[in-house]
Amino acid sequence: MVRSTFTKAYISLATGLIITVVAFLTLGSDFMRKTEVEIFLNDGQFFVNQYIEQRDQPNSLYKELTNTGKQQFYIFNLSLVNVKPDTLPCSDCRELYRLKSIPVYLVEDNLYAAVFPLPNSAKSLMFSENRDFFEPQFEWYEDSEVMFVIGLVAWIFVSLGVFVYVPIRHLHNQINQLNRASRRFGRGEFSARIDSDNFRLPLKELAESFNHMADDIEGHVRQSQIYTQAIPHEVRTPLSRIQLASDMARRNAVEEQEPFFDDIDRYVDDISALTASVVQISRVGGLTESELLDTQNLLPEHWLKQRIDRQEHYNKQISFHASLTEPAPALDVLETLANLVIDNLLQNAFRYADAAVAITLIGFDNTLVIDIEDDGAGIPKDKYDEIFLAFSRLDESRHSDGFGLGLTIASEAAKRLNWRISLGESELGGARFTVLIEC
Repeated sequence: MVRSTFTKAYISLATGLIITVVAFLTLGSDFMRKTEVEIFLNDGQFFVNQYIEQRDQPNSLYKELTNTGKQQFYIFNLSLVNVKPDTLPCSDCRELYRLKSIPVYLVEDNLYAAVFPLPNSAKSLMFSENRDFFEPQFEWYEDSEVMFVIGLVAWIFVSLGVFVYVPIRHLHNQINQLNRASRRFGRGEFSARIDSDNFRLPLKELAESFNHMADDIEGHVRQSQIYTQAIPHEVRTPLSRIQLASDMARRNAVEEQEPFFDDIDRYVDDISALTASVVQISRVGGLTESELLDTQNLLPEHWLKQRIDRQEHYNKQISFHASLTEPAPALDVLETLANLVIDNLLQNAFRYADAAVAITLIGFDNTLVIDIEDDGAGIPKDKYDEIFLAFSRLDESRHSDGFGLGLTIASEAAKRLNWRISLGESELGGARFTVLIEC
């Protein structure tokens, strides 16, 4: 699965936030534990100092400790122990830290204990927390400190998410605007522009560059369309005069000159057909989005048979086969463009077929597939990319009338309809043009 850049950015953002929170909790818990241990050691040092000062006094507060070796003092337990180097003072404790040369132990994973050496004594004083006081008597969610940490983490997570996500989302939306405008422009909507006032650098420069580029291209396209539409109109007048002069000269011509006048008439017809094709290409490219929405509902089988009947068959054998699911998919398209696609492909097949043309219509779900095949010489595979270029005459085997504009018109019309035309080899031996239509 291919993810977009912003999807990856959002995933990276979420991953970064999770790593940040985990690191915060890990480092924060370690820092808080060290702070607790320092406070615990300060308390222990206080009792040790007091015991050292009073242990030889008759009114000492630590008589019980001196006499029995153990004493509970407020919320702490004091005991005199003999601790050998590299040994633990109790079986259920593990060393946690060593601060100021004092080892601090964790007893049963939730109570602190520390061993302080006593001057002029072989024993050490073990200072530990009283279980009855420090054993938690409530659930974690009732602990205000725990809830404070959770709230702080949640606040950090939300704050980072908002302050990082919002700018990225804004950037994402702006790039989507650029993308939509470029797609509209690519579909032939040359008026597509971007409101760059809402953009910030550097996307503002990109949006303005797109608008300048679109202005230039639109100007060139409009000018080209004017030329393309004006030239055929201007050509018609001299062609009409040539035709008129030829007809008048034919009246006084001898019989041997008739073939020359027939050639003139054919040349005039060819030029008229060429100008008509050029005008068609210009009109297809100049259709606006609103014009493309002026659609008609066509029944595929009836419409395709109608287009076949209207073509010049050149005495070729025709086979037509339709296989449509029930209910058959319907076409909701601009009929003029649809006719241009099929008519030009049919004309191409009839023109280059040796004896037979096969048309197949297949419909399933919301998809139509139209295959138009001939038994002619076919098209070399290395020429597939060139066949739809204007004025293409690809090989010597395809001698026929025309200027190589029919497939160009079909290709341009298909693009405006979002149809796809592909080229392959026919089972009849010639070329197969396949039109894929998403209804």
